[in-house]
Amino acid sequence: MESPALEFGREAFALLAGASWKAAALITAVWVALRLLRPSRPAVEHGIWTAALVATLLLPAVGLLGPAPPATLAIEAELPVLAEATAVSVTPGSSTDWRGLAGLLAVLVTSILLAHGLWQRLRVHQLISRAQAVTDPSLQRLSESLETGQTTKLVSTPEISTPLVFSGLRSVILLPETWSAWSPAKLRAVLLHELAHVERRDGWVMAAMSLTTTMFWFHPLAWLVRSRLMTLAEMACDDHAVREGRDRESYAEALLEIARSGQGKRTLPATLPAMARTARVAGRIERILEGRAYVSGILSGKGLRRLALAGLSAAVMLSLVSITFGQAGGIVLSGTVVDASGARVPRASVRIFDVSGDGAEATTSSADGSYTLSGLQPSTYDVEVQARGFSAQRQRVDLSSSQQLDIRLGVAPIEEVIIIAGQRPDDSSQPARPRQRTRVGGNVQKAKLLQHVQPIYPTSAQQEGVEGTVLLEAVISQEGAPMGLRAVNSVVDQRLVDAAIEAVRYWRYKPTHLNGQPVEVVTTMTVIFQLP
Repeated sequence: MESPALEFGREAFALLAGASWKAAALITAVWVALRLLRPSRPAVEHGIWTAALVATLLLPAVGLLGPAPPATLAIEAELPVLAEATAVSVTPGSSTDWRGLAGLLAVLVTSILLAHGLWQRLRVHQLISRAQAVTDPSLQRLSESLETGQTTKLVSTPEISTPLVFSGLRSVILLPETWSAWSPAKLRAVLLHELAHVERRDGWVMAAMSLTTTMFWFHPLAWLVRSRLMTLAEMACDDHAVREGRDRESYAEALLEIARSGQGKRTLPATLPAMARTARVAGRIERILEGRAYVSGILSGKGLRRLALAGLSAAVMLSLVSITFGQAGGIVLSGTVVDASGARVPRASVRIFDVSGDGAEATTSSADGSYTLSGLQPSTYDVEVQARGFSAQRQRVDLSSSQQLDIRLGVAPIEEVIIIAGQRPDDSSQPARPRQRTRVGGNVQKAKLLQHVQPIYPTSAQQEGVEGTVLLEAVISQEGAPMGLRAVNSVVDQRLVDAAIEAVRYWRYKPTHLNGQPVEVVTTMTVIFQLP
């Protein structure tokens, strides 16, 4: 029985791999759209990236597209043969399951990062509990006059050097202990900026962003989106503060002073909105002083609802793509084909037949003897393995989850028929019998391929690196022509199926003869499309 840990790791790998490809496609599409639209407001671009972030977080919950299994254009045509059935053993872990190990590693790293993030939030809660509440009446009045309906608490602590915002059940603005020495203009600029973060709910967006990079820690585009979102959030709050304060010079000066005071100091989690911690402060100041007209850095409720709907729609659309094309998901049967000495057997034909229907799938073992069949449904299958010079092996397997099946092939037996000729005894005393003709059956002459048309590997499939094995079934007529040609397996690219059928329909056989008479027989053709 297969190790539950490796099975879990393989499922986690498939989940994360599929979600990563979809996330890359989504992020690329959003980046291209933004390059074409070029929105002038950072708040709008931030909202679009937030919608993409929501869709990315939903991706692991949908069915995923796995890589197509590998499959020189080689062709085999065979008629049904009676093969000796021998036992095939399931040997868990006899070959390295790198997908399972990679999945377990990804889950381990994600768990560590998640624990680290929770620890960071705990540190913030502890810091807030140690901080001193700001009771200065003038500052409280200023905060209330700038408040936008959100309940916000002001605290001061010597453990930070730049203003921060923490969003929980109640938003908290943390000020460094030097706030009392700030000028009224600087204090107003800081509060305008931080309250804009509160109203925009940037703390929650950054928490979701932190969860995304925790889940997709290996994905470089996730970290690029994280960096862009943090920069855009600060720029949007700059816009709001300048628009409400109506003094761009004072605001730019306050921003520069805060950046200088926090230079070279690391405080609490980087996911908390901080007014001047970003490395792009110089560009923000230059942008503030360029003299353009400012609009609000806060989107309307209608705009937020539209962006949320766009994010959900993107996730649903990607889910539908997975259902339509994600045939490589589902149960995976993999393993290694070896001979009696334990050496790997390449180019072995591996076919499985669903005992509950007429479905079948096929592949060939690679140069190292390994094989993989993906996209299988839970059922009972007959697994048949054949290789030139070896006895065919067949076993029934119940697949309710992904399994590893290692197969050992025995050398094909050699049969020889020796005829010893003799003479009948001369018994003249017995009366002569009338000569009779006895009809002897079982004299079968197998079909022989006379005319062979080489299938053409579709150019588009080659360019996309698509490989696969096509199983075709047909009836060889009494004239030697294939009739009722159809593909038996389904987890294979349709272009390969069409190319195989187009060529095989022109094949011609010397008909099969039974007792001297041509008969129709059912045959199976295996067409393997393989790239070097």
